[in-house]
Amino acid sequence: MRFFPGEARGRMRIERNPAMRQKKKVLILLGSPREDGNSTRLAFAFADAASRKGHAVQSIRLSALHIAPCNGCRQCWKKASEPCVLRDDMDPVYPLLRAADVLVFATPLHFYTWSSPLKTLTDRLFCLDPQFKRNLKGKTSVLLATAADQRSAAFAGLRATYRLVADYMGWKRLGEVLATGVEAEGDIARAGRALAKADALGAKLS
Repeated sequence: MRFFPGEARGRMRIERNPAMRQKKKVLILLGSPREDGNSTRLAFAFADAASRKGHAVQSIRLSALHIAPCNGCRQCWKKASEPCVLRDDMDPVYPLLRAADVLVFATPLHFYTWSSPLKTLTDRLFCLDPQFKRNLKGKTSVLLATAADQRSAAFAGLRATYRLVADYMGWKRLGEVLATGVEAEGDIARAGRALAKADALGAKLS
């Protein structure tokens, strides 16, 4: 495991298995405000399986970054050749998004949708609209989510948002793992079925 130069530990990390040929570049977007939250652990179950298959896996803890919300200035639409005019921690994230083959959205359920850090990031994808040459078409996406709510129906809003975003951006949806009944930090350890599903989904990458 190594870290990007200049990045604090826990913000961005890379996991590689040098013994195997790398197949896909996987970027995991960690939306939990907790450093070791349940959705983060669920994501690492996926990451471990993908790494075993020889894929290059990288994760970004979004809550550790300073990403401003989109201000709706539409400068990126007026000059399609120019990136977002806001200068913040999205600057190093944009090239990672473009380079990735697989985008994994890992989030706790916050008021029936994804967390604020993940919502802010997806809003900043406005400058990568599919109509522009600089877009994210053709990637594979994954949703990993946890909720304190015991009802699977609680994920309806999140699933709709994720699917609409993925379809609009031109991504192939690989799958979803949704864990209910996990609230306190570490509760995911008791959600063996969800962890197994995340592992299986990571191993499914080819």
